Amino acid sequence: MFRVDAADVAARTPPDRDRVVDVVRLGAITMVVLGHWLVAVVLVQDGEVITGRLLDVVPATQWLTYLFQVMPLFFLVGGAVNLGSWERARGQGTPAAAWIRRRARRLLVPVVPLLALWIPLALLLGRAGLPEDEVAMATRTAFMPVWFLVVYLLAVGLVPITARLHRRFGVLIVVAAAVVATGAIDAAHRAEVPVVGFANYLLVWGGIHQLGYAWADQQLPSRRISALAMAGGAAAAIVLLVSTFGYPLSVVATETGTRSNTEPPTLVIWALALGQLGVVLAARPALRRWLQRPRMWAPIVTAGSVIITVFLWHMTAMIVVAALTHPTGLWPATDQVDATWWVFRPLWLILCGAVLAGLVAVFRRFESPPDPPPQGGRIRTVVGVVATVTGLALVLTGGLYTPERNSDLPLGALGLVLVGFGALGVLWPHSRIDGGDEGADRRRDASRQERSEHATSER
Repeated sequence: MFRVDAADVAARTPPDRDRVVDVVRLGAITMVVLGHWLVAVVLVQDGEVITGRLLDVVPATQWLTYLFQVMPLFFLVGGAVNLGSWERARGQGTPAAAWIRRRARRLLVPVVPLLALWIPLALLLGRAGLPEDEVAMATRTAFMPVWFLVVYLLAVGLVPITARLHRRFGVLIVVAAAVVATGAIDAAHRAEVPVVGFANYLLVWGGIHQLGYAWADQQLPSRRISALAMAGGAAAAIVLLVSTFGYPLSVVATETGTRSNTEPPTLVIWALALGQLGVVLAARPALRRWLQRPRMWAPIVTAGSVIITVFLWHMTAMIVVAALTHPTGLWPATDQVDATWWVFRPLWLILCGAVLAGLVAVFRRFESPPDPPPQGGRIRTVVGVVATVTGLALVLTGGLYTPERNSDLPLGALGLVLVGFGALGVLWPHSRIDGGDEGADRRRDASRQERSEHATSER
């Protein structure tokens, strides 16, 4: 599946490519996937299978979230990649709408097979007589990774605007404003002001994406001591926020009904992002030297080419493993997180990885779609982004399968997703470019060059 010629991959890599971006992005997704698999708890109590999360069952493990919650790094390097991509496209005369549609298509096409599998599968399982709450939980779990696409698509759609803000005011002023606004929203949310917390999804994740523009412009600290000082200051800020201002310890969501640092994101996520950035900057010179070795670089760039597929399908892989082991009695039944549970964690991770590898082999082809048709201006692009973001957000909050509905499915939300996908060209199987149009030819050539130079750029 991943058999490559290391020397050939190294030879085809542009000399000005920032390889650290690739390894950071791949490392971030890998840690998130392992974290999700690790915290999943399946126990058997009084003959009944009970599911939960390690962070709730053993609260002392919540400090581990600071090792596994590395999505801030993905948004950060994503900002660096997106700014470079947008400025290259703008220099070649590509309209903003065309650029957004191209980026959105690469990001969203891998979602199509996920929906195509789980929508009929949920109905089939429900009609087969499986407990409705278990079917609903399985669909929520499988669809959970899509939250990232909702926020990230919004950040991508705003790049032409946020890039202009970056050039006009600089990264320090824009990011500082986002941090201050985040703190104000935190206070309002704690005061139980309704709805206001949703703004922090854009302020925090979009702001971290904006911080990536400083990476693209080489405006971040280059001295190791400065980078470590940034990391130390961020760690101190986290301690202060948690110990003095009552923010939760965990940097991922815990049990429903409790305060969270991610639903919505808070100042703690900002501090975590700055701390992680400081660590990466301190390690960047060593990483650059390490990645110059073809045998080290080739696996990174190859694995990075399926990164969205890995992220979207890793929870489905875990569901498959859980369904084939616990109900069948093939897995040791424990009624608590004890020594036996921990001993079998490595095998659990290996099985999840094996199933995921099979899923990636099947669905990786959706990760490199052709360009969308050139038709569609600003209005159609805006409608596509808004409809997709709204529809997916409604599916995530309301659930993909809810037996209380007459249809068991959120038809209105899925209809919005369909409209959004159609407007953005996600459902078009082939690019339709008029060969006689010089502008279209330039866009086609630029797109081919971008796919060649950035095989692992986030899609």
